[in-house]
Amino acid sequence: MSAPQAEVLVLTQDFDPTVDPVVRSLTAKGARVVRVDTSYFPRRLSFTTSDFDGADRAVMRHHDGEIDREVDLAALSGVWYRRPTPFEFGEEMGEAEREFARYEAMHGIGGILRSTGCLWMNRPDLDAVADLKPYQLKLAKQAGMRVPRTLLTNDPDEVARLVKQEGEGGLVYKSLSGGVIHYPGAFPSGLYTAVLGEEIEEHLPRVRHTLCQFQEYIEKAYEVRLTVVGDTYFPVVIDSQGVERTKIDWRADRELKYGDYRPLPDGVVRQVQALMDELGLVYAALDFIVTPDGEHVFLESNPNGQFMWMQHDLGLPMADRIADLLMRGGPFRRGDVEQVGY
Repeated sequence: MSAPQAEVLVLTQDFDPTVDPVVRSLTAKGARVVRVDTSYFPRRLSFTTSDFDGADRAVMRHHDGEIDREVDLAALSGVWYRRPTPFEFGEEMGEAEREFARYEAMHGIGGILRSTGCLWMNRPDLDAVADLKPYQLKLAKQAGMRVPRTLLTNDPDEVARLVKQEGEGGLVYKSLSGGVIHYPGAFPSGLYTAVLGEEIEEHLPRVRHTLCQFQEYIEKAYEVRLTVVGDTYFPVVIDSQGVERTKIDWRADRELKYGDYRPLPDGVVRQVQALMDELGLVYAALDFIVTPDGEHVFLESNPNGQFMWMQHDLGLPMADRIADLLMRGGPFRRGDVEQVGY
């Protein structure tokens, strides 16, 4: 008897080119893929659960023009919670009613999807907690990693004391939420990591406006972007020190320089496994500094970080490994790590 066809649900927005290669890989491997956005609810997307008929039933229906697709949520092998957008309710409801409907949908649909026993990459509740940078740093230290000494504050006096103690050039400012600022009528702009200079004295009062993160500046030999897909690790060496624009923050230049492949030391692999366990993640993109002495310093983990640019640039089989993972089914259990080079 042949194995049942794997069914994979992909939750993301309409335009998400990162998803396309994974969907193609899933289809080529024989999986049935349903890709929807939560913004389709309630007009084009419906959810139903019931135990009135003597058996539990959980279905999702996608109404797409003349085509209706039904998904048995209990039969899913995997869900990829990528980048879905908020529910969209009609203008026929007032603002108060829309707010009520939104909360009802969050509780209901969230509970329905959370009740599935399949593999999630990643569960949204775990994503939300794992994205909290101060929490990441604490767990990384507990796992034995070195992390930059960090000050989190909205008190200008705290920053002034630290600058006096460490010196301006020995500190960096780094945003906690990715550093993207959306100005009305303009393209989003990035706020990159910056070394503090004399201008900090002038701008100290602005610290009070929100919580700010200041860290020690650490000398780099190179950096590592580690993409974790279940038990498959893709460590990519970024030669950030070879170009002036990327010495502080490699995101500042689209034309990245890569270094030769270097697998992670066994000790770092064990530390990453411990961190992923504590965060409950199946997928994450982690950033490390590697010092001139070869020490790996953990910077942060993005539970929904981009990866397709590395697949394109280096020929890494990331989409295929994600497809394999989603088809495997769950719940996910961590095993031996395989590092994939380029």
